[in-house]
Amino acid sequence: MKFDALNIGRIIVYITIIFSVLDRYVLPKFHVFDPKRLQEICKESIELYGDDSPNYNRTLLFNDLAERLQKEYPKYVTELKWDEWVFNNAGNAMGGMVLLHASISEYLIIFGTPVGTEGHTGIHMAHDYFTILSGQQTFYYAGDVEKRLFKPGDQNHMVRGDKAQYALNGFALELAQGCIPCMLPFGFLEAVTSTMDYQSFGRTVLITARHMGLNLLQGKL
Repeated sequence: MKFDALNIGRIIVYITIIFSVLDRYVLPKFHVFDPKRLQEICKESIELYGDDSPNYNRTLLFNDLAERLQKEYPKYVTELKWDEWVFNNAGNAMGGMVLLHASISEYLIIFGTPVGTEGHTGIHMAHDYFTILSGQQTFYYAGDVEKRLFKPGDQNHMVRGDKAQYALNGFALELAQGCIPCMLPFGFLEAVTSTMDYQSFGRTVLITARHMGLNLLQGKL
């Protein structure tokens, strides 16, 4: 095939059509997580070990939450591995994250920081459900004149294609549903252009690939 401008244009159109069909009609059929059910499970753990509980302890909170999620989704949620926490820099915000699930159509992570961070959410081809576990998130869409505030147990649903500024001082359970590979450049770019944290970059790639591979083996896109 001669790669002139016309043929390149055709290839782009074909790829766009195929991707659009997959994104709209195929990937949603592989979603297994229910955002509302995740919020309910988060509230159960928060009640035991959250900020306002007599037994406040973030370590126990995360362990309890991961165990509950494993019972609810035994095929898809892995145990929380404390040695697999990695730094993540994206949209000028920095935090730590640990993967509980990653596949082509969904990811589930605990993300946050005890020191606070803020930045741009990015624009993604996925719905994002951010359930606060500890601390708080403040949120701002262009045109808002007051900040939006989310506290433990609250769930911030960001519709695909939206963009906002956010600040987070604490931790959240984050579910993304959509084209997950399309989100990866946003999560990886600053590691190779700014922070030079190639160790975190490499570990994130390996851990994510392991999760996606294991889910593909059981037929989960």
